[in-house]
Amino acid sequence: MKGEDYKKLAILNQLTFINNKLKEGSTLTEISLDINISRKTIGNKFIKAGYIFSKPLKQYIKNDEYKSNITVVSVPRSTAIKAISTHEYKSNTNIFNSKDSETKILNIIEKHDNIQEMLEWYNHQKDIINVDESELKIDNDKLRGEVKVTTVRLYGEVWEHFKTFMDSYKEFKSMDLISMALIEYADKYKK
Repeated sequence: MKGEDYKKLAILNQLTFINNKLKEGSTLTEISLDINISRKTIGNKFIKAGYIFSKPLKQYIKNDEYKSNITVVSVPRSTAIKAISTHEYKSNTNIFNSKDSETKILNIIEKHDNIQEMLEWYNHQKDIINVDESELKIDNDKLRGEVKVTTVRLYGEVWEHFKTFMDSYKEFKSMDLISMALIEYADKYKK
């Protein structure tokens, strides 16, 4: 059907046409493209006529069809109170199935002060960080004598790693960092 033919139909015939197409499996978007009328225009026209689109049914239905399916059931107040009172709170219910559980709970209660003290100590210790931050120190007394230019063969990855290290200490000369590293290594492992 063309858009002009669709527009000439009465509103109920338009509704029947759209609902039949939806039953055949077409979507609203496909139908609107076929008849060259926007989906929103179709929907607004049906809404003005008192119809809404039901997603579960995938059909346009009268707006009051949902309202007619709603039934209000009034429950007598006495029945509601009886339903609540059957699940009353019982204050003397024993929640322990064994003497062992009761003994453990009583033991914890007796040691409450010790447990509280231990928790306070733990919370205090959480705030203390025991990390020794070692600062890089250049010992100028060990760096004495004349500067000597020499060639040393190194592995590429080792050199790149050390260059990254040197970049993080721009305040020192690379000559001083390499010299201190060699001195500390030699002192640590001398025989």
